[in-house]
Amino acid sequence: MIDILGDIQVLEAFEDAFITFIDAGERMLKYALDQAEILLKIRSLLLEARQNNRRVHTVGMGRSGLCGKFLAELLKLRRVKSSVIGTTLAKPVNNGDVVFAISGSGWTKTTTLYTELCLERGATVIAFTATKGSKLDRLSDYSLYLLGKPLPTSTDYIARKISGDYRSPLAPMGSISEFSTLLVSAGIANMIDSEEPIEEFKRTLTTIINVAKSSLSKLLIHRDNLNRLIAYYEVAKKKNHSCFFGGMGLLSYISDIISIRFQHLGIDVSDISDWILRKKEDVLTILSGSGEASILKILAEEGKRSGMKILSIVGNDESTIAKLSDAFLLLEDIEERKKYFELGREELGRFIPAFEISCFILYESIIAELANRFGITEEAMKEMHANIE
Repeated sequence: MIDILGDIQVLEAFEDAFITFIDAGERMLKYALDQAEILLKIRSLLLEARQNNRRVHTVGMGRSGLCGKFLAELLKLRRVKSSVIGTTLAKPVNNGDVVFAISGSGWTKTTTLYTELCLERGATVIAFTATKGSKLDRLSDYSLYLLGKPLPTSTDYIARKISGDYRSPLAPMGSISEFSTLLVSAGIANMIDSEEPIEEFKRTLTTIINVAKSSLSKLLIHRDNLNRLIAYYEVAKKKNHSCFFGGMGLLSYISDIISIRFQHLGIDVSDISDWILRKKEDVLTILSGSGEASILKILAEEGKRSGMKILSIVGNDESTIAKLSDAFLLLEDIEERKKYFELGREELGRFIPAFEISCFILYESIIAELANRFGITEEAMKEMHANIE
């Protein structure tokens, strides 16, 4: 067992990154409300698509594509037919369909190519991008603008802190625009059936931001637990152990987003499809609000029997998965989300993915902390990014 009690880390990079995301959430809410006309147009297009039995598609590469899957899943909860372009079960794009094209830079070649093909098929394209005037912005029928990404830097964290230029997540590239996509996706989905759509959008994002603030308070009260969990990843990198990440539903997309960024840190990351190749001392991380998801419990039990280290992020510290874990962190969950899973969408029409988005913020902040401890710069992480998309 890893004992870090004699070597507690300060967690400055973690805290800076987490606060940055909370601040970005508040700024994105204001930025989106300034685009209220576009939000209402998007709602109108989604209602029209549902009423006319048309399909809504999402397209994006890498982590942006996973954010698109997150949006598609939220739309399904609102009874909107959705499909993700490029996946095995992707549906055809037809005249009258709606397409959400997601790219922070607005210049991702595959995304802009797919956008052109969708337009040729007669679809209406909505861009989620942080870059006004980009190719994606110019191609699309409508654009909802996201917060821009921080520029990668080759300066390490300590030097940036001394210079006063340190309040941005160390994770480079599109973390802020991806975070913005998750937020506005949640807000837009809840607008669809609301009689006060803009107020509902505001309420949804405010709830998510407040849950993140509450989660940060809990995490900092229990710094020992946070340091212990991070230490397992440090050991995994130093000893080249594989890290597996698992979640169900929306959390499966969050776990995949996390996996990509861990790979940028130079950590060996394995997909759950490679589960048969697991080894003793490998690390399994589970994301589960209830801590009782059946398939994830089976993974935790199997991992435990295999001699793996089990880490988890839960909303219930008395859950089975928490008890199976070598280390776990407790995040804030909201009663409304718990009731949704208990009652189902027929009984409760609103769903706020606050736990899911808090998991995203948590792991972006853990990645910032690990980058600081390993001395990895943003430029070095960028070199690990996929270069053909």
